[in-house]
Amino acid sequence: MDLLADAIATEDPVGFWLGAAIAAGVGAWLVHRGLRAFWGLRLIVDTPTARIRSAPQGYVELQGLAAPLREPLRARLTGKPCVWYQWQVEEYQSSSSARRSGHWVTRDRGDAGRPFLIDDGTGQAEVLPANAKLHLRSRDRWQGPRPDQSDRGQQNPITAFFRRHRRYRMTEARVHDGEPVYVLGRFETPRRGVRERAALTRTLLARWKRDPGRMQAFDRDGDGEVDLAEWDRARAKAARLAERAEAKLSADPPRPRMVATSEPSQPFLVSTEDEATLLTKLRLRAFGGTALGALLGVGAAAAVLARLGA
Repeated sequence: MDLLADAIATEDPVGFWLGAAIAAGVGAWLVHRGLRAFWGLRLIVDTPTARIRSAPQGYVELQGLAAPLREPLRARLTGKPCVWYQWQVEEYQSSSSARRSGHWVTRDRGDAGRPFLIDDGTGQAEVLPANAKLHLRSRDRWQGPRPDQSDRGQQNPITAFFRRHRRYRMTEARVHDGEPVYVLGRFETPRRGVRERAALTRTLLARWKRDPGRMQAFDRDGDGEVDLAEWDRARAKAARLAERAEAKLSADPPRPRMVATSEPSQPFLVSTEDEATLLTKLRLRAFGGTALGALLGVGAAAAVLARLGA
């Protein structure tokens, strides 16, 4: 202890205070992450699993099997069949001419762009996990000279020459058909009414304005312009068509969906890991992060006190 106290007392002031500040900052960050993990752990434990057929509107937990919204998809990078995917392409940028150090820069990213279904045996709900915290078992990461595998054998020789020294890292996560899925988020059933009819009416009118043939049909007096009375008739026709379309949609019950909430205290979580595995990971993050952060904070405080008392 005496040696440690002497080392603290004789340490360069700039290096000491910088190190203490970094240790305190990292400790605070770890404690914050640990407490957030505690909150997520509490939500999962305290939120009962609902059944889609009888689930209340609001924040719920669902468990079921993944299914495609329409036809199955092919993942962007690997081409593997799935019901949803997320991908990212990064390029390694050297920070020195010797290429001994550098960092990865994201060049492109995206996802399937459409929801998948969760089926729990009592019904189906749509899940669009673009803004969710993801815990997906099917996740691939690899490196190569090419940003993807979709244009293999089709690359221009000149482009290939300039790309030959580049390093890319590809990451892809997927949800597969029939895979168990756990979702924690806002359960809602879309309702259609006056607002939707008005939006559809505006869409029809905007489309008709761009159609010269349609506008000519509205010009009943043939003067080359659609006057106010003729446009009123066009609006009435669009409103009738929108009402008929909404009536057809209302005949079929709308499918509920799981979406993100606007409350920071209610995270949107999508996982293909079972609930027990997910809870284990959150416990490790919560206890480990909080303990390590507290240890760093206490160590930094003790070092500062020892320095001031020297």
